[in-house]
Amino acid sequence: MRKMGSRSSTIITIAAALFGAGWSGFAQAQSTDGGERYAAKPVGWDSPAGKCVVCHSLERGGAARVGPTLWGIVGAQKGRAKGYGYSLALAKAGGVWTERELDEYLTAPSRFLPGTNKSIAGVPNSKERAELIAFLGTLKD
Repeated sequence: MRKMGSRSSTIITIAAALFGAGWSGFAQAQSTDGGERYAAKPVGWDSPAGKCVVCHSLERGGAARVGPTLWGIVGAQKGRAKGYGYSLALAKAGGVWTERELDEYLTAPSRFLPGTNKSIAGVPNSKERAELIAFLGTLKD
């Protein structure tokens, strides 16, 4: 068997330390009460928009995540967030997000707006959509 040189053993030691530290951080981010992967629950986690906060902030002036903030979305111009990379379909859609349009969009995003980048298939439950839209309507000044 070939003897490992000091350089190889140093690299292995560093890799083990890094892997251990990374795994430790990952394990700490895991929750024992529901399997969430957040060190702290995002704002709105326990609201009707709980599924949305994985990709969207619900806070005024909140930073874009995978999607833009949903603060003030009801009645807002479509494609309004400066610097966010909207799909061409949404960027060209024009108009404002009414409750009716949000309902149609959330039912089946790609049917309402072909070419959208929205990655969810939709929210099929009409009661859940109504609660979500009503909640989003409260996110305003």
